[in-house]
Amino acid sequence: FREATLFYQVLGLTCLYATLALAWNIYALSGAISLGHAAFFGLGAYASALLNHHYHWSPLFTIPLGALASVAFAVFWSWGFRRLRGVYLGLASLAAMEIPKTIVDNWDRLTYGSMGLVGLDRLPSLALGGLEVDFGLNIKAQYYLLLAVMLLTALLNLQSIRTRWGWTLRAMRENETAAAILGIAANRERAKALMLSSYLTGIAGALYAHIMGLVEPALVFSLHLSILPLVFSIFGGRTQALGPVLGAFILYPLEQLILQPLFPMGHSAVYGLVIILTVFFFPQGIAAWLPSPPKSV
Repeated sequence: FREATLFYQVLGLTCLYATLALAWNIYALSGAISLGHAAFFGLGAYASALLNHHYHWSPLFTIPLGALASVAFAVFWSWGFRRLRGVYLGLASLAAMEIPKTIVDNWDRLTYGSMGLVGLDRLPSLALGGLEVDFGLNIKAQYYLLLAVMLLTALLNLQSIRTRWGWTLRAMRENETAAAILGIAANRERAKALMLSSYLTGIAGALYAHIMGLVEPALVFSLHLSILPLVFSIFGGRTQALGPVLGAFILYPLEQLILQPLFPMGHSAVYGLVIILTVFFFPQGIAAWLPSPPKSV
């Protein structure tokens, strides 16, 4: 029973981090590399937690509403960084992550500062006929919920890759000057990608807060949460629809179930090694090795 609980717990968090990677990838399709997506994760987590703590609203409402705080920060991000590209945008995004973290860490009357918030309401139960599913305490039910969220995000990522808008984003990524000549408004389209990406990331953060039942600045605004989606997407293949999912489902269980027990102090170093190996030996990601579906004649 204990092993089954651990298995579903790890799989559930894998789905959550795969959702984060998919959301990150939607923005990255435009050619922008973010090193500060933990800002959106943390804002979604804290906004949902504060609505729940101060107003006693159900997570059913605070999760989608809390993610709007992430979108609000994305508006500021899009306007403030609209002239930045490449490494400068990456560094600016990394620095921007410290803005909400510092505010949350010092606004004691509202957020309780570095102490964080504890005792948050767990995810609600859902009654289906005579069957009641408790997403708050049933780890297996949480896994299926997070799996559903991940699949929905994967569908949005697929649409972002294969639709006309997806081609617009990729045109900007390959050559923004040529895209502008064709009439593509780069800042507007990149901002749209960031709005969608930030909202999905905020949803992931809000879900995380209510699954854990607590939230604190160091936990949800960590650099680790900004690096994970980048590693999963690049390793899995960020130009492939399910590349980020593949990366998450290989690396996160490997780290949690095998490397962490063997190397409790250095297990996270695997992510740095993965990036180095990927860049040198398979820059398109491992999803590029999968057979392509047959084309109709």
